[in-house]
Amino acid sequence: MKRFLILLVALCVAFASQAAEILYGPYVQALTEDSAYVVWVTDKATYGWVEVKGEGEKRATTHIESNLGLRYNRRIHRVPVKNLKAGTLYEYTVFAQEVDKNGKLSKPVSKSKNVHGANFSFRTNDRNKESISFMMITDIHYDHVGAHHSHTPGYFTSLVTPERLEGKDFIVFNGDMVTTMASEKSHFEKLFTSLHNTLDKTATPFYFVRGNHDARGNFAHSFLELYPTWTEQPYFAFRHGPVFFIVIDGGEDKPDSDIEYYGTAAFDLYREAEGEWLKSVMESEEFKSAPYRVIFSHIPLNDRSWHGGRHAWKHLCQPCENRGVQLMISGHTHRYSYRDKGVDNQTFPTLVFGPKQYLDVTADKEKMTILVKKNTGETIKTFTYLPNK
Repeated sequence: MKRFLILLVALCVAFASQAAEILYGPYVQALTEDSAYVVWVTDKATYGWVEVKGEGEKRATTHIESNLGLRYNRRIHRVPVKNLKAGTLYEYTVFAQEVDKNGKLSKPVSKSKNVHGANFSFRTNDRNKESISFMMITDIHYDHVGAHHSHTPGYFTSLVTPERLEGKDFIVFNGDMVTTMASEKSHFEKLFTSLHNTLDKTATPFYFVRGNHDARGNFAHSFLELYPTWTEQPYFAFRHGPVFFIVIDGGEDKPDSDIEYYGTAAFDLYREAEGEWLKSVMESEEFKSAPYRVIFSHIPLNDRSWHGGRHAWKHLCQPCENRGVQLMISGHTHRYSYRDKGVDNQTFPTLVFGPKQYLDVTADKEKMTILVKKNTGETIKTFTYLPNK
């Protein structure tokens, strides 16, 4: 009995003193020419920081996340990294350090390599880059198997392969990557397992356009903790090469009063505030000077949509009229369609694609080319757009 008690005490001590663990990540979000966020999740509350070293630099710089002079002690870390150089390759290491029961800082744990043994790295955007290319997918609907939102295990990896990502500057997830953000555990273990096993092989950064299903579930309030942006909203804009990208969040397609939200939604007010932000983007020199201007919106915006699409069309689409936008790219409907310039009195076309397709996009000073492809790799449609003069 005495030996059993000694063993039990030893196990309890060992368990209590177990070091913090980095469960998910790290990964990069909101990548721009001079900044990025580095995000990761630990199994318990810790203090986190990132050490970043650019190519040709002798020493790494340390970046922390704090507020009102106090560093955050939490599980989901989203550390802002600023004062970077455009078009530069950076390697980084993340650190997590917990406070023990006696109030002392324990030895930090760190992570500098991914599951494939490669160093964590990212390359900042560069508006002077002559040519860029990216891939785009939509409506994967992880976490659901059913008649309307069917998902086959491994479907993500059948679309997004290292070969298709080779040479790409980034990939865009154009919304509804999950059917619902039910919990942290399901979100990471299902979506992120597939995502990082693929993206880590090529160090490809990604941008997440929030879809209406990504706004559902108990974990939906944590969306910006996982996918932070510099606007501190799911809508944002960035420039890379000759293209200025605007990411719009159309919110929910249903009215705020719909039973789906039981009176907890306020997307109308949200979209109206987003519209004011969008007007300021339209007036920016960065937008006006870009040869190409592309909008990403999960929900197609037009006055024939359900409530959300119509309301978004009024507040988010109309401010973009006659502003030199070459194209809006959407998903949501789960099928391909193309509404050309002039339809519904819009001054730019809308390309909609589905979950069994992907877009392969390239842009240089001469033209922007968009290939709509099946998951088999077969090209089903090609679009070409010329730069603004």
